[in-house]
Parts: sequence; structure tokens; C-alpha cells
Amino acid sequence: MTSITFKIIEFGSNEYQTAIALRNEILRKPLGLTLTSEEQAQDKDCIVIAGFLEDKLCATAVLVPEGDRLKMRQVAVKEDHQGKGFASDMLKFCEDYALNNGCKEIYCHARETAIPFYLKNQYLAEGEPFIETTIPHLKMQKVLRRK
Repeated sequence: MTSITFKIIEFGSNEYQTAIALRNEILRKPLGLTLTSEEQAQDKDCIVIAGFLEDKLCATAVLVPEGDRLKMRQVAVKEDHQGKGFASDMLKFCEDYALNNGCKEIYCHARETAIPFYLKNQYLAEGEPFIETTIPHLKMQKVLRRK
């Protein structure tokens, strides 16, 4: 099986621009939306994660620091690499990053269609569904512990 490697990428870099294109393709285009320059500017204060197969970016996520927890957003895997466990690997990378940086919890606003994925990865649903970027979402969270 091909293994994916993850790293933190620099805001504004060429890799970041590739990650933006992937986020637009997977998350926004199907909704008839595109990431605005204002939304992209918010990434400047975030940790942008990218997953690579060889030298090709095929997965990304953004971590927003919030004290002793992180909000994970904009989780995307290239369509032809979905279903191969790469998203779960990326969650693990994000969770390890959180633990290594003193965070005790990670959460996200999961699209309704992604809820089973997060449940499979031991995230718990919190609250009621709500509309975000025109579609139903649910807050999903995970308390982090060292194994």
C-alpha cells in the first residue's frame, strides 16, 4: 500500500496554493462556491496541513488554535485518493500535532455526509445540526489522550 506523508505548509507558498485549489475542487465547487480572498486570509493565523504521495499534494486540512483545543476545518482529499484511509491518517497527524502542542481537544463542523467518517474515527457528535456554507453540518469533537 502506498503511504502518505504529512507536513505543515507555509501560508502563501506554492504548496499552499495547491492546497487551496484542492479545497475549492472538493469542498466548494460542488456547492457552486469558491474560497474568497477573505477566507484564505484567515489561514494566515492557522496551521495548514498537507498530505503528499511522492511529491503530489493529495490531502489537506486547516487547524485553528483556540487555547487548549483546535478547530479542524477544510478537510479535503483528492477524489481519486478517497476511500484509501488517507483522511483517517490525516486526522491522526492533526491529533498528534494537537497533543504535541498542549491541546486536549479537537473539533470540527462536519458535513452531514462526513458524520459516519468522524464517528468511525472516535469523534462524538455535539449539539444539533446547523447550516454552514449552505448545507447541514454537525459539531464533532474528540478529547485527546496519549496512548
